[in-house]
Order: sequence, then C-alpha cells, then structure tokens
Amino acid sequence: MSDLPATDAAASEVPVPDDGDVDHIIGVSFAKQTRAEEVLLALVHLQQEGEIALSDAVVVVKDDDGKVHIHQTIDPTPGRSALTGSIWGMLIGALFGGPVFLAAAAAGAGGGALLAKLIDLGLDDDWVRDVGRWLDPGTSALLTLVAAEVRPAVLAELGRYEGEVLYCTFPGAVRDELERALSAAAPATPGDGA
Repeated sequence: MSDLPATDAAASEVPVPDDGDVDHIIGVSFAKQTRAEEVLLALVHLQQEGEIALSDAVVVVKDDDGKVHIHQTIDPTPGRSALTGSIWGMLIGALFGGPVFLAAAAAGAGGGALLAKLIDLGLDDDWVRDVGRWLDPGTSALLTLVAAEVRPAVLAELGRYEGEVLYCTFPGAVRDELERALSAAAPATPGDGA
C-alpha cells in the first residue's frame, strides 16, 4: 500500500461524521484479494447477532493485473434500484396482465434508478474509486459505515484477520483498538493461501 496517502490527506476527501447519531467510516486493507469479502461475511454474521450495525459496506479488489473491482453491498445504485423497481413493476403488471406487465416493469425500473440517483446513501462513490486506485495489485479493502460502537466481539473477530486500517472516523482510541486487533491476527492455517 505504498501509494496510499496519509490519513490526514484522506480525511480531507471524505466527509467526517459529527458526534451524534451519524455512522462512522472504517476502511481496512488486506494483502489478499478475497480477504475483504471474508471479513465482510464475518461482520454480516455479527450484525445478525446484534454485535455491529452496518449501514453500508463496499468491497474493493485490485486484481493482479491492476484492474479494480468494486462490490457495493447496501448502497442503492441506479442498476440495483432499477432491478428492484422492475421486479415491483412486474408484480403490479402481473396483477393486470397483458401489455401492462411490460409497461409496469419499465416504469418501475426507471423510478428505481431515478430514486437511487437522487438519494445516494452510504459511502461516497468517488472516495471508493480513489481507494481502488490506492491499493496495490493483488489486494483488497473493506469500506464500511458503522452505526454505534465497535463491540469486543467485533474486535475479537477482526483479530482473526491481518489488515491495515486505512481510514477511521471513530475517536483515536477506537482506531487504536482496531489496529491492534488487525495486527494481532492469528497465524494462517495450512491451505489458507495467506
């Protein structure tokens, strides 16, 4: 991650949450292309147990050829919203049948895409693309919006993975705990490929 800008430089490019009920940004990079997805799956499991509240999560992978792949998981992009809108439109069209079916699907898709353009919730898309450019080939990053606190169960889970905190809008003490957890990762098991 040698081309990664200093934290202060990155902070000027991403809106920093104020105190209160605002989500906090955590960005972590990993030395393996698949590691960010593995960590996200672990965090989703912890979310189901009530240990963490994720508002948005994006996996950024830079393959060995330097091509960046971005997998947004929660942020309503126009394509995803168009698909959801077209499904609702098809359901409505199915009730009335005939040509109304296709018209309703098209109207639903257009409405969903427009809504996603008007309200882009979650992580800033330009910043996500910048993170992709900063990554070294063959690595990945997990960018999350986290509501509330980072609980001990989350830190314990992160302790299974080795990573580097790229960005964190939580107070310094929380960032320090995250860095300790990610640097104290358990040794890789045989066949892990780490």
